[in-house]
Amino acid sequence: MGYFVSDRIGLIIAVLNTVTFITIVYVFVKAVEERSRLLHMLDKIYGPLLAPVRKILPAWRLDLASIILAAVLQLAAFYVKRRWQ
Repeated sequence: MGYFVSDRIGLIIAVLNTVTFITIVYVFVKAVEERSRLLHMLDKIYGPLLAPVRKILPAWRLDLASIILAAVLQLAAFYVKRRWQ
């Protein structure tokens, strides 16, 4: 797959990769700076998605729920890429 999205599968993979990147940014911003406008905006988006996982996992300085979400998104991208090649 090249740099340009040329079909639906490529678009799905691009969206999964973009959401993964934003999730990783969220993890780092949350770990470093707790009173950021960017963190507040991302927390509105990711907070409801991560709430069920956060109830199960222990609270640490590094947000494990976000890391798990990023891993699941990359596994989904990998599956889509392998399944429809």
